[in-house]
Formats: sequence, C-alpha cells, structure tokens
Amino acid sequence: MKQLICICCLIIGSIAFSSCDSNRVYEQYEKIPDYKWNVKNVLRFEVEITDTLSSHNLYLNVRNSGAYAYSNMWMFIKKTTPDGIVSEEKFECPLASEKGEWYGSGFGDIFDLQIPYQQNVIFPKSGIYVFEIVQGMREEELENVVNVGIRIEKAN
Repeated sequence: MKQLICICCLIIGSIAFSSCDSNRVYEQYEKIPDYKWNVKNVLRFEVEITDTLSSHNLYLNVRNSGAYAYSNMWMFIKKTTPDGIVSEEKFECPLASEKGEWYGSGFGDIFDLQIPYQQNVIFPKSGIYVFEIVQGMREEELENVVNVGIRIEKAN
C-alpha cells in the first residue's frame, strides 16, 4: 500500500512540476554511455518548431561528475533547418570557476548546469530543426560526462 501511495505521489509531482514550465518548447537529455563521451558519439536532437513569431532562448544542458578533469567543455554544434540549411559552430561551455568550483547545482557528485547558447532567436520556418552535438575536447573519450541536452524556451 505504501508503495502505491509513493508511486501516485511521484506521478502527481512530476505532472505538477512539468506544468509549471510553460515557456519550455523542448528539453531533452542524452545519456553518455559509461560517462565517456566518445568523439564519434553524435548527440542528435530533432525539435519541432511551430512558432515562427516569438523569440526563443536556447540552452545547452550539461551534467558532469565532480571527477571531470577540466573547467570547460568545447562542443561542435550543427543545426539543420527544415529546408536543409546547415550551420555549424564551436561553442565553449564554462563548467567551473578558476578556483575549481563547479557552476550549477550539485546532487552528490553530479553537477547540473544550463548554459545559455543563443538568446532571442526567431525561427524563420516551422518544421523539424535538427541539432547535432559532438564533444570537441581533443580527446577520443571525454570522461565523467553524464548527460548532455538541449533546451528551447520562449523568451520573455
């Protein structure tokens, strides 16, 4: 009986939590196998955009363990629009201060950070936008990366 009550509470809590985030258009994380992000592991996010009038903010979400060896993470980000236009850029995600203090929130040894990527973006065309992210840290396997994700929300 206690187990059923706990399950019900979790379901109700997650529904309540997700409904509070009315600006969110898309948010998804990809799990990094064994916390080792191989340079050949391309993270792919397909986002359906319907609103071509509002401004949007884009974020990169990074979860790393406290054993991550660097204070930043470079990523290569490729965006493909619904009409096939491709843009690519290299983007630096600062993860810790010069003193080695992790940014973001921590839970145990895992740190969760949302990094502003692009602000006040207006998507010119509705349809599926594809974001592909690859780690760019000059290591074949970048260790202690737990999850990487993308978030798109309506700007206020």
